[in-house]
Amino acid sequence: MTAPQPLLPPDTSNLDATLARNWAVRVKINGVWTWIKGINSFDAPISDSLQEAGDYHSGAWGAQISTEKAWVATIGVGRKLDPTKAPDPGVEYLRAKGVEVGGDGMAEIQWWRTDGLPDAYQGRGTVNFTSAGGDKTGLQGGTITITGYGKLNSIEKPTAVAVNEVQRLDILSAPTSFKLKVLAAETSALTVSSLDAAALQTAITGLAPIGSGNATVAGSNAAGYVITFGGALAGVDVPTLQVTTLVGGTDPVVTVTVVTQGHPAG
Repeated sequence: MTAPQPLLPPDTSNLDATLARNWAVRVKINGVWTWIKGINSFDAPISDSLQEAGDYHSGAWGAQISTEKAWVATIGVGRKLDPTKAPDPGVEYLRAKGVEVGGDGMAEIQWWRTDGLPDAYQGRGTVNFTSAGGDKTGLQGGTITITGYGKLNSIEKPTAVAVNEVQRLDILSAPTSFKLKVLAAETSALTVSSLDAAALQTAITGLAPIGSGNATVAGSNAAGYVITFGGALAGVDVPTLQVTTLVGGTDPVVTVTVVTQGHPAG
């Protein structure tokens, strides 16, 4: 009798390896995301604080559980000057932060993969900058270490084109009427029985912060409405529409959710 053959793993010879260098890193300077240039190494591990969670009744195996996370981003750079002999603004900003303490010594950074891998993060942390010298044939470099202060947030990768805001309005339990509000502007009462995409679009674009031609609406009361902002609001993070003044119905519920957050190119 022939012995059964073990299950073989899939062949990976047709898969492309990803490259260590496919990272983009930016730092926020006075509200503007600014590239860190001249990067020659990058690593951003997340570590755990583990506690033993086993007890007398769980057998002879240990049980470790994470009770805290911490992150550190380490960026190796070659320090370069532009044609006017000025240092890279991103690197110089972090070098200056590295000699400060407290909140003055913190910076907010983003990093993401520029290939098909999904990694994309943003966080705020304490900056340490160490210059690297060398012998007479060496180049001036540095190591930037940013130790996380609080949560590391997953983000959408910045894109090369602007992304328009998309919001969704759902009438889950119909009132007789309701209003929508953006900032200080509010629609008149929207009667649900006569509401359709065209009427909702007219009401939304009639709000001063939105404006004519800057939003389109598709859908219905039953299927929900998809509101896409464009025109003068293309690539803008539009404030979420607020539902106000629900009148009539039994336990009326109308919700607005952000499907896609608008942001400019980059």
